[in-house]
Amino acid sequence: MLDKVLANWEAQTPADIFISRLDGTPLVVGFARYDSDRGGSQEDDRTGGNRDKATDILKYADTYKVALKVFYLNDGPGLLLGSMWNDYARLESYGTGKIMVCTLKMLDERFTQDWLES
Repeated sequence: MLDKVLANWEAQTPADIFISRLDGTPLVVGFARYDSDRGGSQEDDRTGGNRDKATDILKYADTYKVALKVFYLNDGPGLLLGSMWNDYARLESYGTGKIMVCTLKMLDERFTQDWLES
């Protein structure tokens, strides 16, 4: 729960991943999802909800002057639909370098120390 790890976070927001420096400075809040190939409402709900979470987290980071990033680890055949992946790519663009979306196969190449520290 983000209210347990981020000072002054008011909502009870569950997250799957939380990465911080040894001194406790938060670096990344992450969400792991498996997207089936159902498409439709799952696609629209998931990507819209992800944008809302990212907006709240980045607003928090700006308010409290924390270099916090948002990470979405998504996998599953739903990403092969194309439209769902395009929605995730737009989400990444929306974050201007502070949001990353990747699959398990991309993880080693994309989720790097350089991204964490940029």
